[in-house]
Amino acid sequence: MTRSTQPGLRFRTRKLSPKQPLSVIREDQIDSDEYKELVDNQYKVETGVEKSEENEYHLQEALAAALGRGSKEEAKKIVPAPPAEETKDINYDELYAFKFSKSSSYIRFSQTVEECTGCQYDMTTDDDVFLKAYNQKKPPTGQCSEDDFEKIMEAFETTADRQTPFAAVDNTVAGFEMMEFALKQEVDKKAQAFAKDIYDYWKTRRQYSSNRPLQPTLKFELHQDNDDGDPYVCFRRRDVRQTRKTRARDIQVTDKLRKLRKELEDGRQLVLMSLQREHAKRDLLAIDRSIFEQRGKVKEIRQRLGIKVDDEVLINQKPQKRKPVEVPQLQRTPGTQIRIPSSRTDGRTLEADLTLLADVLAQKENLLQMEIDSKIQQHQRWNQNHIDMTREPLSDARTPPPDSSFRLATTQYLMTPPASVSEESTCENVLEPREMRGFSPPAEEEPHGQPSYRRRIGRLGRLWIDRRGLPSPPADPTDSRSDRWKYDQDDDDDTPMYDVDPYDTNALKFRATIPYTDRNRRPPAEIAGANGPVPNGTASNPANRPSISLPSQKPT
Repeated sequence: MTRSTQPGLRFRTRKLSPKQPLSVIREDQIDSDEYKELVDNQYKVETGVEKSEENEYHLQEALAAALGRGSKEEAKKIVPAPPAEETKDINYDELYAFKFSKSSSYIRFSQTVEECTGCQYDMTTDDDVFLKAYNQKKPPTGQCSEDDFEKIMEAFETTADRQTPFAAVDNTVAGFEMMEFALKQEVDKKAQAFAKDIYDYWKTRRQYSSNRPLQPTLKFELHQDNDDGDPYVCFRRRDVRQTRKTRARDIQVTDKLRKLRKELEDGRQLVLMSLQREHAKRDLLAIDRSIFEQRGKVKEIRQRLGIKVDDEVLINQKPQKRKPVEVPQLQRTPGTQIRIPSSRTDGRTLEADLTLLADVLAQKENLLQMEIDSKIQQHQRWNQNHIDMTREPLSDARTPPPDSSFRLATTQYLMTPPASVSEESTCENVLEPREMRGFSPPAEEEPHGQPSYRRRIGRLGRLWIDRRGLPSPPADPTDSRSDRWKYDQDDDDDTPMYDVDPYDTNALKFRATIPYTDRNRRPPAEIAGANGPVPNGTASNPANRPSISLPSQKPT
């Protein structure tokens, strides 16, 4: 358990943490006074009153009784409060004799009740003493009444609050010159005669009360340090949170200031230009006036001297529009003619410089063909030493050499005599009418190249027929291979499988490039003994090369 260092110190209960060391105190180590203090502190709760009033005797007894630390009689103790008493000798009917009448609307005007009742200033005892002493110096007809005194004092108070709202801070007193305008609007002319004398009394009262209002008003916060603990201060100032300054905020503020400066500068320039325009108009009017006066003098002089001249000189004439200046055209003599030479000094004609459309098209076609050839060569370099075992590989762009040993198979038909015409067939066959229905045209077969064959003679006089360009057998639609990969899942550990047509030409080429294995390879002596002596000139023939022998099968 932790000890409290100060008596009566309250702390917030915190969670125990294994990282925070705690002192262990045994029962015999606890002091009785300290234990009592700890027990008293744990019963402390929030009372809802100020700290200076928490030690009040009746409040402590009521709290102890509420916590059940006392006897049953003490549990009934409460904080004493004066009870409500019924007043006597008061006739409410006389005080509230006004009969209520429902108005047509709830909101009739925006004035408060105090403004409707009359003057807001109430005379005090000091005011009464001053007014009696002041009236004793005046004749009976020139005395100031209490109502006029209150109106004048109210005018002083309202003007001072409006003109000097922080008079209590800087100790500023409003002069009588500020009060004259309010007195003319709120006070009668008869009562304005007493305003100067009453102002001196009001000024003395204000200075005596530290330049605060004479009438009781709501107390606002003036000095934050001094009024922080004052319970009678109303409407405290809200704590304004300091805006966090960031670089983006500074840039935004700078942009706003720059924009504001530009707008102000533009407005200033507009004002200056408007001023220059008005000055120019003023000068123009002055010049027109002087011209008019000079023309009048000229007219008088002409009349005096008897000069008769048209009066159009005395009128402002509109300037005539100037005609555009015409450029003079050069005239050629009929004898001189410009001729274009039909030939050049080098002997070439003028049409030789023209580009023909056929040449342009041929040049474009040559460029396109060169680009295609370069792409083909690049593709061949990419596919070099690469075997494509996919189902439909890219077709080889290269064409077979003309000296290939394959030749096209041509079909020849023997000539047969025409069939004899029988008597039964002399009659014309009449076609029976049939109903035709809409049908879809038969599917066009894919074009296939004409098959090619090659004959060669193998070992021991065997005859081999090589074929190329044969179509693959059609796949059975009911074959189970169509759903082979339907439910298959790709796995990185599985060996990739390729569906290869065994009768395809690419597959035959690939199998032909497979090297011999050790078990199928026989020594040369055995091969020579089996085939006999090799005649001259036959070793280089590819048709007479030894074929791959099949492995010998053991009899079962």
